[in-house]
Amino acid sequence: MSESEKAVEAHCGTAAATLILFSDRPDRPAEHLMIQRSAKLRFAPNALVFPGGQVDEDDGLIATDARFVDVQVEDRVERSHRVAAIRETLEETGLAVGFAQRGAVDVTAMQRALKEGALFSSLLATAGISLDMLALRPWAQWHPRLSHRRFDTRFYIARHDGDRTVRVDPDEVGRALWITAADAIAEAEAGLAKVIFPTLCNLERLAEHPNFTAADAHLATIECRPISPQLHDDDSGKSWISIPDDSGYPLTRRLLSTLQVP
Repeated sequence: MSESEKAVEAHCGTAAATLILFSDRPDRPAEHLMIQRSAKLRFAPNALVFPGGQVDEDDGLIATDARFVDVQVEDRVERSHRVAAIRETLEETGLAVGFAQRGAVDVTAMQRALKEGALFSSLLATAGISLDMLALRPWAQWHPRLSHRRFDTRFYIARHDGDRTVRVDPDEVGRALWITAADAIAEAEAGLAKVIFPTLCNLERLAEHPNFTAADAHLATIECRPISPQLHDDDSGKSWISIPDDSGYPLTRRLLSTLQVP
């Protein structure tokens, strides 16, 4: 990593990646894979989220290795986030997304090996697998400050046409489900699911695009710029949280008291 890249990461915060999968259906809105975080986790226990997690050192190494990725796609930091989104989805759900060569790969064994501490790079090398960086489309980049830490969380969308069978890591995931964005919002409004602010915003945005093709076309109309939620009080003393109006989200301002806390 160059000194300039280190400076970028230090400024942006802890690197993390999230993957929103589209399982398209004829004449009906797409379903997305969501997971309920384990009750044992410190941050957002029991929250309904999309698969994802922090970028690790091995993700960065993969992002610079032409055996595994097309190193001409974007810059190293961006590729590292995409690798992390693929790896975390495999770890948490057992789904292989963005594998350029799939063949007879034992995905279950790879998930188990990751759980036991194997490096993703070693598993890719052994199986002869490369990753398709272009299978993931940049959806949003959030820079929230949570628990005195700032994060550089990049959201991606990807099409998933294969087997929807999910095998969760019980240490991190309470349950997994395929659900439409509208139904996930309804569960949150009914108090049946815990959905934190960034997830809620993204569900509302997804609900406006019924399938992957529509969502991908929407991306061409929006500049993907970092979003840093801002807190402010109105004249009556009520606290609000807001994001930029031109970031592609239908609702950009909410009373803090109406939101579910992490």
